[in-house]
Amino acid sequence: MSRTGVTLHIGAHKTATTYLQKLCLANAATIAAEGCVFLGPERLRRDLLIPSLDRPARVLRRKTEALRRVLAQSRAQGQRALLSNENMIGGPRPPIMACGAQLYPRAESHVAALLDALDLDDVTLCLALRDPLGLLVSAWGHQYLAGRPVAFDDFIAGVAPEALRWSELVMRLLSCERVARVQLWQFESFHGKAPELIRLLADLPEDMALQAPPAQPGWSYLVGPSARALASLPRVMRHNPELSAKDAMRRAMRRYPKSAAYPAPRPFSRVQMAASACRYNEDWTMLAALPGVTCLQP
Repeated sequence: MSRTGVTLHIGAHKTATTYLQKLCLANAATIAAEGCVFLGPERLRRDLLIPSLDRPARVLRRKTEALRRVLAQSRAQGQRALLSNENMIGGPRPPIMACGAQLYPRAESHVAALLDALDLDDVTLCLALRDPLGLLVSAWGHQYLAGRPVAFDDFIAGVAPEALRWSELVMRLLSCERVARVQLWQFESFHGKAPELIRLLADLPEDMALQAPPAQPGWSYLVGPSARALASLPRVMRHNPELSAKDAMRRAMRRYPKSAAYPAPRPFSRVQMAASACRYNEDWTMLAALPGVTCLQP
């Protein structure tokens, strides 16, 4: 990142994005002292709201005026900016997250519209990757946490799971005129190493200590449900008709938390998952060779 550049952390969903955002927020003052302004969902979905990026250009420009002023001020003060909001490229369920053989089919149009509205050039995009089949399973579990239970086959209807490639998405993002580069990392490789990742994204000193975000009620629900919790949901709802689907799921998860004793659901076979892991590794190798792409390693 240049000393006055803008980096957009655009996801993906279900890749510990919320924890990264909470970590940045807890260390916002420390990050600012190093010349980097952090803007996360607590602002980008409220006072500096990024609206639906499917709106006409004139509407987007009017509705992003406050954010445009903040970014212009940071540039004038010689500061760089790190914006994080995974909803810039879509939502956590098909067909917005995946449709056919594409991941986030509207991502490049959304990014291009936002950068045009904000008058940003030479932008760095940051994106966490995850094995596509694991991403779909985790996103499916998220629907239960949101109170929208759905059968897995219905959830992925219209998606070709084995055809999904991150390289296809990244090449679309690089085609955006105002995007200069893309930084990528694998969710699986950075598990438990969020501070190291934040130091890379915000261009902080390698030895800078970051404090953990304070625990908040409900964080445990960002962890997906176990297979046993999903199986028990109909019984919980039948015995507790006063509960909403979301609250019933939380009760089931407290009884059967995802763990070694209660593993995650496995709607794909072991053979399918093994083949997907091979494709994912091959895709990572292809991405590392693309001009304009930096693959971050822990």
